[in-house]
Amino acid sequence: MRFSEQQFGSGAGAPAADVADEGARLGLTSVWEGSADPAASGPRGRVQLPPVDSFDLPHAVEALALVSELQSWAEAQKAKLVNRIREHYRLKSLYRNDDAAVAEEESSLWAAEEIGAVLRLPARTARTLVEQSERLIHAYPRTFLGLESGRLSWRHATTVVEECVGVPADSVAQFEQELVETAERSTVPKLTRHARGLRELLHSDAAPIRTTRATADRRVLLEPAPDGMAWLSAYLPAEQACGIYNRLDAGARGLQTPDEPRTLTQLRADVLTDLLTHTCAGNIDTGTGYRGINATVHLTVPALTLLNQLPGAEDAPLSDTSPEARGYPPAQGPRSYPALEGYGPIDPDTAARLAAHAPSFTRILTHPHTGAALSIGRATYRPPKHLQDWVRIRDKTCRHPGCNRAAVATEIDHTIPWHHGGRTNHDNLACLCAKHHRLKTIGLWDYTQPEPGTITATSPAGKTYTTQPPPF
Repeated sequence: MRFSEQQFGSGAGAPAADVADEGARLGLTSVWEGSADPAASGPRGRVQLPPVDSFDLPHAVEALALVSELQSWAEAQKAKLVNRIREHYRLKSLYRNDDAAVAEEESSLWAAEEIGAVLRLPARTARTLVEQSERLIHAYPRTFLGLESGRLSWRHATTVVEECVGVPADSVAQFEQELVETAERSTVPKLTRHARGLRELLHSDAAPIRTTRATADRRVLLEPAPDGMAWLSAYLPAEQACGIYNRLDAGARGLQTPDEPRTLTQLRADVLTDLLTHTCAGNIDTGTGYRGINATVHLTVPALTLLNQLPGAEDAPLSDTSPEARGYPPAQGPRSYPALEGYGPIDPDTAARLAAHAPSFTRILTHPHTGAALSIGRATYRPPKHLQDWVRIRDKTCRHPGCNRAAVATEIDHTIPWHHGGRTNHDNLACLCAKHHRLKTIGLWDYTQPEPGTITATSPAGKTYTTQPPPF
């Protein structure tokens, strides 16, 4: 394997003589053939890789190491491009106002929206990428050089950057140097442990700064998992997290008896559920998650199935998005499933239990074969409650590409504005969170709805992204 058609230019992130000295220390040369001594600017060109099936074990391992070097170089180029996009948006923001601080904040936010859409990244992930790229290129040249030369992975490089936050300005260069040297020969967890120990030894005064910064990012996350389960996690100050865990552990251990069938791990989970919800009728021994949850349930079912009527079902045409039309075996029973808002498909028994314990639920009627909703709204400026519910259940999240904010926390937006003749109807309404609604209002992003429920978003760069609502 070799890298061919290489061209070399000046390496971004090498702004000063000390970085040039760093390149000499690393033994960088002007030729890079996938060796351990790449050029500072890395390769550009075409990679020739023989069929991997022909590699024996030593060559396969060697090829893996070389491809990893190339991947690091590519990550460095991506960081340059991300930062370049941010700089373009900074100019756009400065045209709007003269406040440099506001321009910096808006440029990161707007760039993250553009980058998240093109790379299909969630907004938080895209924002992190923008911030990490800016720091790497402008504040940590040695780390960027290690990434671009293939000596550091992206995870190693960003870990060095994060660990340097809060270190006194006059000590950052030396601290970064030591971490880069450690990163070149260790795993990320070992690098993190070394960085924490070194920082506490040399710069213990940086701890409060880092703690304050991290505390501002505290949050609780819900991540759907298979088999009707989900992860509920919290990012908290360490003393609070430890205190919560110790309370759960103490409560779980207090429930352990010779006749208790649940494991300690299961007991901790059940104690957490009991602490955060009140207990109502249910099988407490099984740790079922529905008990004590007083919720309004949105239950989606096929209308004709609900009415126990399927006239002519065997002759009904399949929709283009149906499982059978895509080559899957014919479904047994109704072509639908219960769905829990904020999670997704759930089994019928769980749906029945949720509905039984809920004081109310909204029934959404859909066609049993096409999945199309069988309801429409009234032509008024403010959507009536039932139409708002319908749009939120159709969209499930904010319709901006890459945004996962739940529909319940969004605003109902007229795709064609009301004052421009837009109708208050299901085919002119969509869910947008407050942030993306504002980006539309100020004219940065544009949205159209060529078909009911189909949203096409156009970015300031002129790129278009089409999203479809999840199937009912």
